[in-house]
Amino acid sequence: MKRFLFGFLFLGLVLMQLEVNAQGIGVRAGYQTASTTNNGNQVAGSLGSFYLGGYKNIKLGVGDLLRLNTGLEYMQNGHRTNEANFRSINYLSIPLGLRVKLGPLYAQGGINANIKIGEKYEVNSQSVLNDTNRTSSFDLPVHIGVGFRLFIIDIEARYHHGFMDVNNGNKNSYLQIGAAFGF
Repeated sequence: MKRFLFGFLFLGLVLMQLEVNAQGIGVRAGYQTASTTNNGNQVAGSLGSFYLGGYKNIKLGVGDLLRLNTGLEYMQNGHRTNEANFRSINYLSIPLGLRVKLGPLYAQGGINANIKIGEKYEVNSQSVLNDTNRTSSFDLPVHIGVGFRLFIIDIEARYHHGFMDVNNGNKNSYLQIGAAFGF
């Protein structure tokens, strides 16, 4: 049933992206560094990975000043001490935010609905994932970011901070730096 719901959600978002009269669609990808905190202290080291997704910008009002930004992204959160000791959580993320554009520069902020699609937790290269230490299937971080547009390419940085407890007091945070190609 979960796979059916994820498939249905994915199909709906893909169709939304392909809408004929879309006001700005594109793809984004880049490098992400994630960390886990517990009571404000970082748990182990950072986990480096990539993110990839599609987006849609919808103009709000007259002109090009304000846009609603949404889409669908794949990314990983978690932490890593070394190759033998890490937790990696795979998410499909649905960002929803506002973008304020001033010339080629823009600032953005919003919230993400992160839906867990997989998880690995290894200690000394052995899986220790069980029902008592699994992370929750949903996370709701907020994000802020800046970027600039050069022709059809956006160079951007976004910081995401989780306020929800995803596992025994642990919270996700991550920084994404990448490019978006839009039309």
